[in-house]
Amino acid sequence: MIHASAAALVALLWLTPAVAQERADIARNGAVDLAYWIHGPEAGVPIIVINGQGVATRPHNDGLTKALLADGFRVVLFDNRDSGQSTVLSADGSAAYDLSDMAADTIAVLDAAGIDRAHVMGHSLGGMIAQVLAAEYPDRVLSLISVSSTSGEPGLAYGPAMAAMSEPPPNASAPMADQLARFYRIFEGEANRMPDVEVAARVEADMAVQDPNAAERQVAAAIRTGDRRALLRSIEVPALVLHGEDDPWFPLVHAESTAAALGNAPIEVIDGMGHILSDAAAPAVAERIVDFVRDLPTP
Repeated sequence: MIHASAAALVALLWLTPAVAQERADIARNGAVDLAYWIHGPEAGVPIIVINGQGVATRPHNDGLTKALLADGFRVVLFDNRDSGQSTVLSADGSAAYDLSDMAADTIAVLDAAGIDRAHVMGHSLGGMIAQVLAAEYPDRVLSLISVSSTSGEPGLAYGPAMAAMSEPPPNASAPMADQLARFYRIFEGEANRMPDVEVAARVEADMAVQDPNAAERQVAAAIRTGDRRALLRSIEVPALVLHGEDDPWFPLVHAESTAAALGNAPIEVIDGMGHILSDAAAPAVAERIVDFVRDLPTP
């Protein structure tokens, strides 16, 4: 579960001017429009990637997509509601939603893409959405891959990023792009720092959303859904848990809790990876996914 005390601080980082982004196809779930992109051969193994909180898709410029495409996957990317080019909902109280609603968004994207079943990979908040999707739509899921995420188990410790996010920024009047860059630097961990050009690309994509409450609504969705361990115990599709060795937000105990609730699903720890799935960490993550999928029975 994402900690509520950090919600307002995280939401502040999304008060940014809009920037032009690559045109996407649009899927619809009721009143929610969902921007999505498909890459790779039609005959490729389908995998849909669910982003973390507030993170916008970089359609042709992220290391994980490139690594998965190199291994022959058909990769579906999309922006969650309240992020990127997807619908930014009203802040009048009518926009309250939970992870089940976000899982339904993912199904709408698969429907629009013409994909019946896919491997479902989610990072951080996206991992939580993927968990709910695997429980609620098992007939659409070939496997669950939960990355840098958690089970929502109460009482699990947070890492040093919690304290860093609770501190006021060194320069509160700095441009919002600088505030976003600070966010990425806090969450990337200490072992492998992202190059400035990668941070800038991530910031540029995230700056599409101008509503300061958008990220807070995503936090609220996770909090509203709460402890997911009982839900995880109901999942029967094959599952893999991936986690960064240097994650400063969710220490390894979060991955262990998730894996235990999934019936002792395998855990793979990625050396040097923080909470951010950086372009440098992407090949190692993709390699674990490829090995996992290769060993699954053909559907």
